[in-house]
Amino acid sequence: MQSSPWKVRCATLCFTLLSITGVKLRPVGEEEKMIQLEAVKKSILDRLGLHKPPVITEKIDKDEMLKMFWLYQEKLLELQGNISKEETPERRVHILTPKLERSMKKCDIHGSHSHRYNLIFSRTHTINQQLSVMRAELKLCKDVLHALRSAAANSTSMAMVNIYKVTESSHANGEQNHKLLDSKPIDKDIMTLNVDTAVKQWLASSEKCLRLELVIVLDKPFMSSSKQMGADDALVLEVETQEQAHSKTRRTRSLSTDEDCKKSEKKCCRKSLLVSFEQIGWSDWIVHPSSYEMRFCDGSCPHNYKPASMHAQIKYRMHHINGDTPAPCCVPGSYDPMVLMHYNSERKLVFTVFEDMIVRKCHCA
Repeated sequence: MQSSPWKVRCATLCFTLLSITGVKLRPVGEEEKMIQLEAVKKSILDRLGLHKPPVITEKIDKDEMLKMFWLYQEKLLELQGNISKEETPERRVHILTPKLERSMKKCDIHGSHSHRYNLIFSRTHTINQQLSVMRAELKLCKDVLHALRSAAANSTSMAMVNIYKVTESSHANGEQNHKLLDSKPIDKDIMTLNVDTAVKQWLASSEKCLRLELVIVLDKPFMSSSKQMGADDALVLEVETQEQAHSKTRRTRSLSTDEDCKKSEKKCCRKSLLVSFEQIGWSDWIVHPSSYEMRFCDGSCPHNYKPASMHAQIKYRMHHINGDTPAPCCVPGSYDPMVLMHYNSERKLVFTVFEDMIVRKCHCA
């Protein structure tokens, strides 16, 4: 189907008018970039207490400029030293759910019945050997404990929950070794079992999986469905970690690339926009740096993805349950400072430190 002569003439006329008036046809995304640049310019001026860029008619001489550059470098070194002193190793809470298997092993002693469950935890991309374990707890949910207390009603002995670490025996018979990690009675709405030792050994090793055995001791049979014990929140391993001191330097070096958005990335990540002070017409009053990389956080925050805190994980669960609570948002987690050497409103060359101008990392909060 051919276009009518009228449509062709109309299109030609529109293009001619745009050319005469100087309006440029920008590709998709260019308009968004212009909006971002305007936001940057306005924010810098506001921070400096300026309504518009100062007009510089006379600049300082070369000797004075050289002296200012030395002072500028000293200021940068001072800031870098402060960051090294003040920066504490990052802490993070990891939530792991096990692959659960009902054990057929029988171990009934003095009329008690033991119900055994094999728990297999696998490493995630955030669990590695560079982490120190600050706390590791296995948590049983309220529904499971309620069922256990019901089964233990009118019992003649105390119902107990034991957690063991399972390792393969060095003997040829293929038996497994069991080391008791914690043992608690079933008498509360919430139960946490301490598994610090096992998790510390696991993270320090190259083992892909952590194997534990949960043993419930009752004086009568306990009928629990595999669906009830195998629910996502029935058994949860909560591990709080902290980066080891020697890994901080390596992390800082790789952080700039690790945080950047990959191609077609939709989850929370860091995006960048190079701002050239020369291109925006500010090179006459901003002496150094000549440009800076504006970074901002963008993307979705699915469950347990870059959580800023335990609060962020709870916030996601509440949002998922009723929708009234806002979902976690992708926001900056830390910043690098930037020192601006510029002329002020009195046309004097000064330094201004922007503590929160360059985004280092993003997380969900």
